[in-house]
Amino acid sequence: MQAPTYLVIIKGIYYAQVRVPSDIIKTYRRKQHKESLRTKDYSEACRKLHAAVVAIRRKFDEHRAQIKTHSEVKVAKPAQMPAPTPQSFADLGRQYGREISEQALTIRADLYEAAVANPKEFWRGAAQRYSAHDEFTYFDKIMADGDLDRVVGYVIRETTKARIADLKRAVDTGDVGELLELAEQRQPGLDRKAHVALALTLARAEIAALQSALSGDLEGRLTTPEQSPASASIPPSTAPALAPISLDALFDKWKAETKPAASTLSTWRGVIRSLKATFPTKADDAGSLTPEDMIKWKDDLVATGLAAKTINASYLACIRTVFNFGVANRLVKDNPGNGVKMSTGKKSKGAKTRFGYTNAGAARLLELAKQETNPRLRWLPWLAAQTGSRIGEVAQLWGSFVKEEAGIHYLDLKPAPDGGTFKEDVSERTVPIHPQLIADGFLEFVKSKGDGPLFYGKSSGNPEKKHASVGAASRVREWVRANGFNDKRIDPNHGLRHWFKTYASSDAIGVSDRLIDRIQGHAYATEAGGYYDPDLSELLTALKKIKLPPVSAGAEVSEG
Repeated sequence: MQAPTYLVIIKGIYYAQVRVPSDIIKTYRRKQHKESLRTKDYSEACRKLHAAVVAIRRKFDEHRAQIKTHSEVKVAKPAQMPAPTPQSFADLGRQYGREISEQALTIRADLYEAAVANPKEFWRGAAQRYSAHDEFTYFDKIMADGDLDRVVGYVIRETTKARIADLKRAVDTGDVGELLELAEQRQPGLDRKAHVALALTLARAEIAALQSALSGDLEGRLTTPEQSPASASIPPSTAPALAPISLDALFDKWKAETKPAASTLSTWRGVIRSLKATFPTKADDAGSLTPEDMIKWKDDLVATGLAAKTINASYLACIRTVFNFGVANRLVKDNPGNGVKMSTGKKSKGAKTRFGYTNAGAARLLELAKQETNPRLRWLPWLAAQTGSRIGEVAQLWGSFVKEEAGIHYLDLKPAPDGGTFKEDVSERTVPIHPQLIADGFLEFVKSKGDGPLFYGKSSGNPEKKHASVGAASRVREWVRANGFNDKRIDPNHGLRHWFKTYASSDAIGVSDRLIDRIQGHAYATEAGGYYDPDLSELLTALKKIKLPPVSAGAEVSEG
């Protein structure tokens, strides 16, 4: 499962990582700010993430204030810290509660995007954490039915309940160490007693905000919660009416802050155009859109013949995500997309929607590629087949990524330096080059291209545009279809990734699952998997068992 935004793991330890805002990046002297969450446990890291991100952003604000101070005066007398009052603590609690509510909506959107991008891996990660719960069997079933709204809601609910339990325990025992540091950052200069009191106020504010988030149903629709004792201690604030904002402006604000992948940006711009075309009179006031409008739009999309997966995972997911951002940032009052979806119907038990190539199909595809003179068509299918990579990963290869260590030639698979991206951090890896590719002249081809891109000319470097390697991958897709591979259940490019896992793990080949995951850059099935780091020689031994082009099951496999 893709980790929530701002969560990274370094040498087994989880960190909160936030990009330094552009207005202070020169004086801050780093592009990313990291804070250790001091845990190797994923669930605990998620629970600590909220407060850590808030603390980092507070440091950004303090840095801005320091810059302003230095620019205005050479020597300034330290200001006298006003005595703390219950009201000032209440103000800080309200502010912190609002920040937690905004983060909860952002995390909800991030998790939904992760679930849409790879439902199987998303649920595998969730099931490992929550499989002891009675609801697991029920949610396992609706995951199989593709009901992502309820599944994401379930994961959020379980994570939030665990965080609330931890906070309540901290309030009851006085063990507020995590929030004590945050209190000291929010209002420095107080004595320890006052900082502890403020930490307890922040804890109660976070409990109230999270309980409010839990008041929605499992599809993520928020309802008006009853006021909890914790929230009752924080006086409500008077909210002014929101100014109208157009759909385009709302989308642009979401884009500027979240910096989505270029492929997402390209697709979702089309979604916004579609919604504007359906409701032209409401395009200048996004807040005027209603759930009934979303249902009508969804029905219109159904009438055009779009698949349920496209409508749910692209069109409606876009609206929910962008409007969640708008609600969190007080740009719109409500999210009209919550709870609206196209029914996918029942799938047959055990039904499979995506397949890989058979050995015969993979062999025919690789033989066709071997006859091509275009470098993309000649080498990309072979590289995908030998590494089990996503085609977009190998399409980003540069000549400088092809390296040698202890006599072993290998690929340093990572995003291209001119704006390339990988789907997941774990996808960055080193993989030995299969002996068959070396025998066929791949190293000579690399040498002829130099240190730059191997399969594309020049990328714009604009993160809002698709990277140039996407065009290379698309060209391979078109070529595969043009050569008669027309089974709609088999993705022209991704089918090789499916084939690799099936073939490598077969009885005839016998590569272990953890080695296969390491070669392919798959997310680890368990937390312990993150500590498995085989060397190049072990990986090469495994790859030598794989015959390229493949042979039928049961045939002799060369070890050479």
